[in-house]
Amino acid sequence: MELSSVLWCVVLLGMTLAYGITLYGVHAAKRHEVASHGRRMIVSCTLVGIWLVAYLTKQMFFGRDQFGGTSQEYWTLYVPVLAVHTSLAITTIGLGLTNMTIGLRRLRHGIGAGAMVAGVMRHRVLGRWMQWTFGGTILTAYVVYAMLFHWFPAQ
Repeated sequence: MELSSVLWCVVLLGMTLAYGITLYGVHAAKRHEVASHGRRMIVSCTLVGIWLVAYLTKQMFFGRDQFGGTSQEYWTLYVPVLAVHTSLAITTIGLGLTNMTIGLRRLRHGIGAGAMVAGVMRHRVLGRWMQWTFGGTILTAYVVYAMLFHWFPAQ
């Protein structure tokens, strides 16, 4: 297995682990375990931050992986999936930073479970959207990986 493929696997596993911790944090929030929810989300955000730095470093040192399919497959299959993946990833980062800021501000001011203030409601709504965009980012990342290394590998 090539180093590039191994790095891709590490990237995908890291994202999947962060998503699992996020879902675990959502579960804690639904049980009104505010402190546990906060800790899990901070761990998840930290993992995503480390992952993002590692991914960008991989791109800088190893460059982009080459698509091995035809030009038609590239433009009709790969580029649309990559565009959706990139859009979801950027949206997830924006939602994540916004939601983390809202959540940490609430935590710092000691506003706990059941405080039905505007910030908490916004935090919940953004969190629900972020769950879907984060999940879509991971799903499309796996599809991009499969396209590059299994379905249309470069020669």
